[in-house]
Amino acid sequence: MPFNRAHSFKLVLAIAAAISATQVMAEDDQRLWNCNLNSAGEWDCEVNEQLMRETQQPSRSTQPQTNPVSETAPSRDAEQPTPAETAEVQPAPEAIAVSATPIVQARTEEQSGQAVDKAEQVVQSDNLAANNQFECSALNGQWQCQQNSRYQAATAAGMGTPAVVRSVPQLYTDLDWYTYSPGEAAYGGACPGEYREPDMDLNRAMSQSEQQTIFLEALRSSTVLGGVTQLEGGINMRQGGRLLSSDQAEYDPEARRATLNGNVRYREQGLLLIADSAEADLTEGNAGFHNAEYVMHQEHMRGEAQRIERFGDARVEMTEGRITFCEPGNNTWAIAADSLEIHTDEGYGEAYNATFEVADVPVLYLPYFYFPINDNRRSGFLYPKLGYSDSDGLDIATPYYFNLAPNYDDTFTPRIVSERGLVLENEFRYMNRWSMNTLSTAYIADDDKYGDSRWALGATHMGNPAERWFSKIDYRRISDDDYLDDLDTTNLEIANQDDLDQIGELRYQADTWQFVGRVHQYQTTDEDLEPYERVPQLQFSGRELALEQHLALDYLADVTAFDRNNGELTGRERITGTRAHLRPSLSYRWERPWAYLEPRATYWYSRYDLNDQPSGWNANPSLSTPILSLDSGLKFEREYSNALTQTLEPRIKLISAGKEDQAELPDFDSSRLEFSYYNLFHETGYSGNDNVAGTDQVTLGLSSGFYSALGIEQARLAIAQAYYFDDRDPASGLRPGDVDGTEDRSNLALLANWNITPSLQFRHDSELDEQDFELVRQNYRLTYQPDDIRLVYLSYRDNSGSRFDDPTEEIRQTDFAVRWPLAPTWNIIGRWQEDLLRSENLETLLGVEYVSCCWKVRLTGRKWVTDNDNSNNGDTDKGIFLQFVLRGLGSFGQDGGRGFLEDITGEKEDAHETF
Repeated sequence: MPFNRAHSFKLVLAIAAAISATQVMAEDDQRLWNCNLNSAGEWDCEVNEQLMRETQQPSRSTQPQTNPVSETAPSRDAEQPTPAETAEVQPAPEAIAVSATPIVQARTEEQSGQAVDKAEQVVQSDNLAANNQFECSALNGQWQCQQNSRYQAATAAGMGTPAVVRSVPQLYTDLDWYTYSPGEAAYGGACPGEYREPDMDLNRAMSQSEQQTIFLEALRSSTVLGGVTQLEGGINMRQGGRLLSSDQAEYDPEARRATLNGNVRYREQGLLLIADSAEADLTEGNAGFHNAEYVMHQEHMRGEAQRIERFGDARVEMTEGRITFCEPGNNTWAIAADSLEIHTDEGYGEAYNATFEVADVPVLYLPYFYFPINDNRRSGFLYPKLGYSDSDGLDIATPYYFNLAPNYDDTFTPRIVSERGLVLENEFRYMNRWSMNTLSTAYIADDDKYGDSRWALGATHMGNPAERWFSKIDYRRISDDDYLDDLDTTNLEIANQDDLDQIGELRYQADTWQFVGRVHQYQTTDEDLEPYERVPQLQFSGRELALEQHLALDYLADVTAFDRNNGELTGRERITGTRAHLRPSLSYRWERPWAYLEPRATYWYSRYDLNDQPSGWNANPSLSTPILSLDSGLKFEREYSNALTQTLEPRIKLISAGKEDQAELPDFDSSRLEFSYYNLFHETGYSGNDNVAGTDQVTLGLSSGFYSALGIEQARLAIAQAYYFDDRDPASGLRPGDVDGTEDRSNLALLANWNITPSLQFRHDSELDEQDFELVRQNYRLTYQPDDIRLVYLSYRDNSGSRFDDPTEEIRQTDFAVRWPLAPTWNIIGRWQEDLLRSENLETLLGVEYVSCCWKVRLTGRKWVTDNDNSNNGDTDKGIFLQFVLRGLGSFGQDGGRGFLEDITGEKEDAHETF
């Protein structure tokens, strides 16, 4: 009796549950029913009525046992009811019902190695909908279908079944590969597309019974009483989050095993397998595939094998298999092996008797190869690092990672430097509930070039030992000043700096105040003056608010002991000692949208206990001075255009600081601020807690901002100038821009920021002589960075118009850098720094890189100054660097100094690599 549905949807059959009565005896060829789809698009089913009646005889009747395979079929006509004993009819599961649109395979392989025919049909369900005669959806577990209006329109126009074709051919859609349309991918993207999983809802939350239940779909089916079920056409077999499909299948409900043939596809979250045939054990969750291809979407990995076995514990084993991270159709490199094991849950793979292939040509044999497929931790060798230089020769590092426990691990790196010897490097990481700790060490027993043993040590700690308590340790030390220049520590957490930090800190953070205890020492590795060490520093600071948060009391109390190696120093640079500093401040801020007024009173007190001060100096000097200020401003707005609002913001700040003699005070942590727009409004004119510039002045400023309709600042222009009511004594501190303190007004400070576009920014600040309006200092910076790949940077810095006592402080330099794609796979990088005053090239770098979806090569030439004292040309070095990067495997070679991008943008380039 036919079913009343057309053929635009799949019939869901729960076959095994309908016929697994354990007491039923029948011939192997006896079938309960046999269903076929006729030419009219209706189901014709023949039912073995006698066999049905026999199964209902009292002598053979028992309660049927049901397999965990649910059954769904449309209702029969009323005059032919289904016997109650034969099946428990359940609605189709929603997860299967919603996947009415099939996945179109747009790639076919011709026989005898002929060319691959690439179809251009779209896989996306919204486009395929136009090709279907009916549109169906699931409602309460039942199919609801209606005629597709787009299909009818196309048919009425004589077009037949419409074919939707995109402007970009969709190749390898059977591997879930999606090719980008022009402009769809990010500019300069190396990959022409990406893997996209269809929305099959395979990973939705399921009950325990749903995880065990097997759901079947087929266009035709028949079953033998007590035997196997034959399925043909559009077969889908689902259990939990796994889906198997094929053209033909046999299912044994007793053994819970299935055999599938023809266009076999297996899916689960993040994995696709395609094969000629397969067998599946639905009890254990194991499946074997023959002549198979596979895709791991998140890992961007694919491959093929003669046989692939997928186990219930998420392992995948391959025989005569290959893996690659290249996109479909690109076999630039791959790893082929007799046996491959991929542990998807643990995130790694193993290859036995493997060969590394380039363009399908074996170039390297590997008896065993381990490779990660995600960020999961596991013991094993990491990718080796290879380098070469004229001074050190061949440099090979082979790190081994020990995954010792969930909260600690270790990386041991034997490193052979041919001109120096064996370097042993190690990094141990430990984490507990309140801290994260790292210990980095390096040791070379006898450096052949240095002539002695050498070592490096680094230790870091960040902790939260108790509520509101925070701890920090950052300790770096090396055996000699040249270690970091001779033996870089890129494998370890030891930064290459001129002054290596040695910090220990404990901080208590309350709601309105905090206490910090700190020890901060240095190891200076160059010939510059060593910074003062804080041994120790105790600091208490906070802020209390009152009167509806308008009145603020800020306070700072700091006691610090300053020390450094002063054996070769003279004069005030030899001074060491202890400073006690106290600074309370009371302010009140009155604010409206159009104006603000903020008076502030500060008391500055510092007292010293000094050692090694120059002869005749007081060993216990002090500085005690009040600082008064009144800051005020107005804000006017007008509509500058339809898209912009302009503001006009005049600002006036009165500053009065006591003129105390500070000639015999040390400069432990203070220095005079540079001349700039914002520093003219600074109350002390100095950084740190040693000095206060005594002054009575008013600073006038005027700025104008331009804002978009969304309130985003598009540009700002500003000018400021300080007017002094009396002279400043150099002994009592000079203000930013002062020459001798007798000026009655400062030079003009200019500022201009312009966000020309979201990608193009212009920044400028300068100092203008207040008499002849000539530029004294000027800084320009133009940056164009539309994305993480393209960058053009140009800056110019000139302070040669300033009046310096030391001409070596004069600077006139340009800095130009570029990173730009010449084509989707070709990029150039370059940098040019020039000292125009001394006609000296500080750095020249030019490189080219080829980037594809799965590999990259970079060739860079560089010339740079290694030691420059600003008085004459310094020592230079030059080199050529070559680096290869294989997606999923790592990099080989040297990077050629591409850290310039971080110097300019403040961001590491590795975070923005195309893969």
